[in-house]
Amino acid sequence: MRGVRFSSMWKDRIRHRFPAAAGSYFRCKRALQLLSRAPQFLTCYRQLGNGSIPHDALLDYCFSGPLRPAQVREELQQLANEIAILRAKRALEIGTCSGGTLFLLCRLAQRDAEIISVDLPGGPFGAGYTWVQQIVYGRFPIGNQRLLLLRADSHSGDTHATVVRELKGKPLDYLFIDGDHSYAGVKRDFELYSPLVRSGGLIAFHDIAKHTRDDCQVDRFWNEVKASYAHREFIADANQGWAGIGVLYV
Repeated sequence: MRGVRFSSMWKDRIRHRFPAAAGSYFRCKRALQLLSRAPQFLTCYRQLGNGSIPHDALLDYCFSGPLRPAQVREELQQLANEIAILRAKRALEIGTCSGGTLFLLCRLAQRDAEIISVDLPGGPFGAGYTWVQQIVYGRFPIGNQRLLLLRADSHSGDTHATVVRELKGKPLDYLFIDGDHSYAGVKRDFELYSPLVRSGGLIAFHDIAKHTRDDCQVDRFWNEVKASYAHREFIADANQGWAGIGVLYV
């Protein structure tokens, strides 16, 4: 798969476990192949070349199959508009889950973008993507995009060092924080990775709405940090009990 790399730990695991999981892999691959033939998906590919991106078609694709994101569509639509305007050259997503937001990011970033996905196997919020999904996600890059799929703890110093090394001293245009939803967890992700975002870039948070789960406290941190930045909130319904996207303009 051109343009995609896996963390070294998972290269060996894929090599040894693939024969036992071939059926699962090909089911995932087949699902994506079937969806890729949908007219709206082909339209996305045709129009990406001239800069006209049909967001509705991209979102239809994301929400119609195995990539379905754990998002409110209306909120994700508004975030997609922001990403499309930004045209990120370098982007980092923390927390990838089913892959829908990562797919969307690849389609809205520049065609030579450097994109990094960090996701923790067995995490309490989304549980991390499987290594089989990792292979499927390797189909996401377009053009000359480079995608690093890093299954690791975003709070680890080693993970932070890997991200910094991959960026080669260049700043991020876009950071999406959707990993550990505890107060300490989201604060740690912000403290580690927000300094890597350039002036004029975007930092987005998911689950800024008041959540029904007591262990989801993104709203608490969001309400503290937003006062220091120009920001926007995308919340479809104040009483929805989950989701909500917040954007900081750095």
